[in-house]
Amino acid sequence: MKKIITFLLFVFVVQICYAKGIGTTMFQILHLPQSAYDASLANTTGAGEVSAISNPSIIPFLKTSIAFTHAIYIEDTKYSVGNVNVMLNKNSGLNFGFCYFDYGTMDKFLEYGDGYIKDGTFSSNDKVFNISYGTKIYKSFYSGLSLKYISQKIDDVSYSGYSATLSGLVFFNKSTFCSFGLNNFGSSIKDYDLPTSLFCSLSSEIDETTLAVVQINDYYNDELCEFKIATEKSFDENFFIRLGYVVPTKNYGGSNNSFITNLTLGAGLKFKKFFIDYAWLPKGDLGNINMFTLRVNF
Repeated sequence: MKKIITFLLFVFVVQICYAKGIGTTMFQILHLPQSAYDASLANTTGAGEVSAISNPSIIPFLKTSIAFTHAIYIEDTKYSVGNVNVMLNKNSGLNFGFCYFDYGTMDKFLEYGDGYIKDGTFSSNDKVFNISYGTKIYKSFYSGLSLKYISQKIDDVSYSGYSATLSGLVFFNKSTFCSFGLNNFGSSIKDYDLPTSLFCSLSSEIDETTLAVVQINDYYNDELCEFKIATEKSFDENFFIRLGYVVPTKNYGGSNNSFITNLTLGAGLKFKKFFIDYAWLPKGDLGNINMFTLRVNF
């Protein structure tokens, strides 16, 4: 299994480096952060203990745990994530998770004469189910593979498909490590590409209480690249303040591409085996997103 993961990691990273395309991608739920921890750090995935869906190579460092995330999203939409980590031994483990985005319900109308009449309601949602495996490959090198089933329902039309994430993690020393991989790759669905990205994240402890993270995400199907910077400050190992920023590489204009909309803020509390994380994500004219994560270690 270790040799297979290492081989796949090499093949797909090489492939993505030479692949570029233009197209409209679907299943945008795959872009969303899996926890308030990730969200508050500019949706980086290199250092979080609940980001195994997007970076399965971190699984060997986790504990057997359960986590639930809920976001009060823009307008009446809602977003929820559940994670269960099961450690197989000190060097490997499994993660089972789901993501659910509810776009809400609205009335439908048909044109009738000079006006309109109500014709039921319209609803839409996205779902992701995943199973991930992470293991130690050799000394300071770790890797992981995540398989995902995705479905999308828009009124009475539905689509489904599969994607995968392959990632690696290497330690340079006890306080600095690099995480990298290919996120959400797979074949196109109904002629629409997946929001595949190549990511590389560097995390380092500045001192005993401060963590710094930088990450690059290259979405090759969208020809979009994001550069992210983030930091976390701990107080007495029980309270955490987090700050992140997505450095825009393209200016799309409008008030929703301003300094404030690229900013992420958050905090965390630790009570023995209980962890509570919060993220505040300003979205300009669209409003704000408030995200909460509760995690329990066993």
